[in-house]
Amino acid sequence: MSTDNSEKLVTLCLNGNEDAWEKFVEEYRDLVYGICYYRSRSASDAEDLMQEAFLKIWTNLGSFDPARGTLRAWVSTVTRNVTLDRFRREVKHRAVEAIDETMEEAGIIAAGQVIDSSPTPLEMAASNEMTGFVLKEAKKIPPEMWEIMRMKFLHELDNQEIAQKLRIPEGTVKSRISRGRAHLAVLLRPLTVAFNAA
Repeated sequence: MSTDNSEKLVTLCLNGNEDAWEKFVEEYRDLVYGICYYRSRSASDAEDLMQEAFLKIWTNLGSFDPARGTLRAWVSTVTRNVTLDRFRREVKHRAVEAIDETMEEAGIIAAGQVIDSSPTPLEMAASNEMTGFVLKEAKKIPPEMWEIMRMKFLHELDNQEIAQKLRIPEGTVKSRISRGRAHLAVLLRPLTVAFNAA
């Protein structure tokens, strides 16, 4: 798409032209999805990220400046930033395996199979102080919530699969995941701050 056409398309979108926005999404869908998939390595996560990216693109479309680069380059940058923001929000979940093992050692949950994976930067940065902190705080996670979080983020099951395995409504799964995210955010905030400062 030429620079002139890109500017016209952006202008039409900013003026609320729905056909123009549909054309915009169609034009850049493959690009946005490709970046999201490359970052997430998961089709379902890539779909979620793509929706988030297009929302971000829509709300920031007025900041596009053709003098600073092409529309394609701008869309790529916004999309990459969305994927990085998601990573930062979920970096706390990269420590799930370490917490799982610690909880087993503490007898908080029954020992079970833990998926092997290469150490993440957060896990490599984990110290005895972190382990002590987790041991102290992990018992605050309700077992039923923790089980769903493990299935979602450790075993990478989708909500429907979790609902079927636990024989509970999918809405309950979503609710517990939402509450679990908030709980883990609070639980791991000191670890995340320490990691980011490292």
